[in-house]
Amino acid sequence: MTRQMFRERECIHRDEGAAGDFYNGVFYIQALQRLRVDQAVTMAGKVSSFFWSDAPHIVVWLCETCAGELRLTDTPRAVVSSAVRRA
Repeated sequence: MTRQMFRERECIHRDEGAAGDFYNGVFYIQALQRLRVDQAVTMAGKVSSFFWSDAPHIVVWLCETCAGELRLTDTPRAVVSSAVRRA
C-alpha cells in the first residue's frame, strides 16, 4: 500500500492564531467556483496559491471565518480526517 502525500496551503489568518481546520482541496475549489468572480478572487487571495489541477493532493487550512464565507462549515465531508493530516 502506498502512502499518499498531501501538500498544505493556508489562509492568511493562520499566523494570527485564529481557530480553523483543514479542508479538502477539491471542496475548496468547488466552493470558490460557487462564488461571484469578485468574491472568488478576494477569497483566493487570502490562501496560499496552488494549481487547481493539484487540488486532490492539497489540504487547505482555513480559519473559521474564511471557511464560513465559503460555506464549507456546512459540508462535513470537506473537513480532512486526522488520519490524512498525519500522512
